[in-house]
Amino acid sequence: MRRFFALASACLFFTGLLFAKEVTIRGFVTEVKSSTVFEIDDYKVTRDRSVEFETNAQEGDKSDAAFKPKGICIGTELEVKGEYDESSGQLKAKSIKVLFEDMGKLKRTALLEQAPSLVRKGTGWKGEIRADGQRISVSPETSLTTKLNKSERKNSIDKKSKEEEDSDSAPLTSLDEVNLDTFVRYEGTRAPDGAIKAEKIEFRHAELEPGEAKLWKRLEPKVKEPDYSSFAPGELKMHWKKYHIVPNREAQDYVTNLGESLIPAHQKDLPANDPLKIPFRFYLVQDKSFNAAAYPNGVVIVHSAVFDFLQNEAQLAFVLAHEISHAVEKHEWQALHYHRAELTALRAGGAFIPFGGSLVTGLAASGIQNQFARSLENQADRVGLEWMLAAGYDIREAPASWKAVSMKKGDRPMNPFWDNHDNHTTRRSYLMAELKNNYSDVDYSKLKKDSEQFHQVAELVKNVPAKKKQDEGK
Repeated sequence: MRRFFALASACLFFTGLLFAKEVTIRGFVTEVKSSTVFEIDDYKVTRDRSVEFETNAQEGDKSDAAFKPKGICIGTELEVKGEYDESSGQLKAKSIKVLFEDMGKLKRTALLEQAPSLVRKGTGWKGEIRADGQRISVSPETSLTTKLNKSERKNSIDKKSKEEEDSDSAPLTSLDEVNLDTFVRYEGTRAPDGAIKAEKIEFRHAELEPGEAKLWKRLEPKVKEPDYSSFAPGELKMHWKKYHIVPNREAQDYVTNLGESLIPAHQKDLPANDPLKIPFRFYLVQDKSFNAAAYPNGVVIVHSAVFDFLQNEAQLAFVLAHEISHAVEKHEWQALHYHRAELTALRAGGAFIPFGGSLVTGLAASGIQNQFARSLENQADRVGLEWMLAAGYDIREAPASWKAVSMKKGDRPMNPFWDNHDNHTTRRSYLMAELKNNYSDVDYSKLKKDSEQFHQVAELVKNVPAKKKQDEGK
């Protein structure tokens, strides 16, 4: 009998080895039971205590020395290598690296989503700020300042040198100085309850810079409407790129109405002549790849293939909210400045780098993988969740959209940003961590997940006659 049990144990051991495979995953912790048992998306990670945490912290970064196993929490980003059993979802870690890009001190800039909820406390302020899809906690020790934007400095009577302009800021004296057209730059660390404990906050009014206005004008679309009666696709020209507009009016109206419902209320309510008003326009175009893209001037392109991948209206709402946030948060204007040297070099070599939601994809495809580009996608996810919720949609469908795409990829062409399994894990786990850190009190019973119209439009798009082959090369 003893020999039988020994043989059975040996068989189980070798069976486990047979079904386990070596994998490397990167993602954000979505559940924690202990420092040795936690989850990243669908991966149930187990860690032997002999496996130490490595870090990618730069030399001199105190976060490296400060990190301990008990520091693992929801939202910690890890790279885990080990043996993965697909049948059970168990991942036995052989090595774990803590990625500090989103850990330690956070330094971010985003547009205010709500009027700050602050009260005077002695010589400082106390309360909370909602921006960047985050709860930013303010204490009397937090430094709150305001800084003039470029046009305000230009019109200021007190002219200063460039060095003085770059360093000059004044303490916040009244909430009247802050409105919903204000960007907030915050620095701080994440508290156990998921909020950001702010050390420094700087307010700066948004503006449409001359160069940005020229960019909007240069990207003004040229549109030839479809002939809906004969199912002839329309044409959309965006400076250097051409799209074919899906010749179904109901489908176009559906995407437009859904997109407009997700535009943040303050942006939507700005007067038409306000320079900060973004004239959002939504176009459903014929394309077999899964993608959506937002141009800086509010033109949002949605590929018809999204209806082949996504499962419900809430998932499409997330994709649109994500793209809308790229325009509102001025991501392309930021990216153009940040990547000026890289973009110049790439274009000099003949590379094509698009605007919109695919800019980060273009940079990644060209070998420029950097944290700044990734941070813009993270912010679009965070802010997209906020606007999706404001429109009444079930935000749990945001991470589910990534899984829907990964499950239905098949042989269809996709945007390189989506066509990556590790990216699916990272994006989905990031959103799941955000839900737990910032939306734990949401009543999901009152949120919308789907509609009959989504599926009706999906069927209409599927049955639209394909454009003629000769049109492809135009």
